[in-house]
Amino acid sequence: MKKAFHFYAVGILLLFLSACAVDDNTANLYKKSKPLEIDLILPKSTSLDKEQMIKIKLTQEGEKVEDAAAQLEIWKRDNHEDHEVIKAKSEGNGIYAAEKMFNDDGLYYIRAEVRTSDSHVMPTKQVIVGNPTEEELNSLQQKTEQLQGGHDHH
Repeated sequence: MKKAFHFYAVGILLLFLSACAVDDNTANLYKKSKPLEIDLILPKSTSLDKEQMIKIKLTQEGEKVEDAAAQLEIWKRDNHEDHEVIKAKSEGNGIYAAEKMFNDDGLYYIRAEVRTSDSHVMPTKQVIVGNPTEEELNSLQQKTEQLQGGHDHH
């Protein structure tokens, strides 16, 4: 009697497991997110004690993105704890803008944080303000060399 019970139990278990088979088309059932393209537009030259306009241009599959939340996070090299967050306002046509006044010479990082209904992207750029120190210039040069030489692995 126990053998028959085990036989039927195993049969029922196999029946349930076969109903859970992997469907190769499952991935097609989910919404596929298109990559969000961000162009962080910095002033050609950045001056001290003068309002600087920083813009973010957002596109997705060539279309302008109008429904994003965008902000800029700005900090001086080696001092991320003392960062400033500025909300970027939509100017229309996929352009978001914010103003920033730099009060000190040096190398700064500007990170655009952009959120849409299906994306969260945070590209970062460097900007030189006024007269940076030799150490800051060397840091910038080292990072540039690392980026250019980083793909030479054999």
